[in-house]
Amino acid sequence: MILMAFKNIFSRGLRSILCVVAIMVCVYLNGTTATMNKWMYESMTSELAKYMGKIYVQQGASSYPPFDSTITESTAQKILSENTEDINLDESTPLIFIRTERGMMPFMPANAMTIGLPQGKEEILLGNVMVDTGVNRFSENAGKVVILGELAAQNYKGKINQDILINNQALRVIGILKHSSMESVNMSAIVTLATAQNVFAKENTVSALLLTVKDVNKLKDVSEKLKSKYPLLGITTQEDMQKDAEKVMEMPMMYMKMMSVTAFVVLIIVLMSTMIMAVMERTKEIGTLRAIGMQKGQIISTISLEILILTLMGGIPGALLAIPMAQLMETSLPTFWQLGKIVLFAVVGGLISAFIPAFKAARIEPVEALRYE
Repeated sequence: MILMAFKNIFSRGLRSILCVVAIMVCVYLNGTTATMNKWMYESMTSELAKYMGKIYVQQGASSYPPFDSTITESTAQKILSENTEDINLDESTPLIFIRTERGMMPFMPANAMTIGLPQGKEEILLGNVMVDTGVNRFSENAGKVVILGELAAQNYKGKINQDILINNQALRVIGILKHSSMESVNMSAIVTLATAQNVFAKENTVSALLLTVKDVNKLKDVSEKLKSKYPLLGITTQEDMQKDAEKVMEMPMMYMKMMSVTAFVVLIIVLMSTMIMAVMERTKEIGTLRAIGMQKGQIISTISLEILILTLMGGIPGALLAIPMAQLMETSLPTFWQLGKIVLFAVVGGLISAFIPAFKAARIEPVEALRYE
């Protein structure tokens, strides 16, 4: 039966090749949507991880990153000075976020940005991100200098000790960072707070205030205290940010699911139309097999086996293409189980598409088939 299935597939050479290619494309599309979903989730969680035990203060109703938020520097200093009992001042800092290039897709807030922070507060933003060349800290008398994230260095074609233009202002590159799990750091040009205020005409203002509480167990209490004291500002914790991020991700996730469903439907249509045509062409052959004693169940099994072989021939290479896609998007490589689920997508589609052509073949009457031309 297996040999017969392979013989039938190879006897329709060109059509089988086109069918396998179509299956590969459908499975690849499904694998790509799964990879993109994983990339978006990993980007979101890695970005939010640095806000564990921290409170974010920004203009009310602003999103993250807070490009559209403006807080006066005096208000930021007031919040810091009035909450010294609850806030660790050494690990808290005002920040400026400026979007310098819009994201590739509507749900991506930025493709490049500039972040400004005071000298001595670099570790709060960068954490353990190491430097590739140069330094990852500003000197005490730092002027118009910039530290570039990995992607920002590529975007600006920045080289150490050379100038780049940001908003038509020349800034000297003093450091280029290694790859970070935080996408915002990778795509950012990091400057001092004073430089950001000067270059983007944001004098005496900041975008947000990042606060670190002394006691993580009191995070919620401190957050509620700040909300009651500053009702016009947005006071958010990591949990609040995650909820907001999940809402933002709902639409792109739904879009990805629709792409996956579309690929599944196309896969079924391609396989079903191919096998129905094959059954029609082999009507006389199937009738002869029925006349010499082949049972309906064997006919159904043979047709189903042909479709299964086609789906595996296209499904396995299509699933393996998810590996270079993951490398390109710099996300974790798919596991064996995840690749298996992508192949299973093709197999399930194949079994569904086998239903009509297999039963159509089984219903062929030997006498009528033998007269078929």
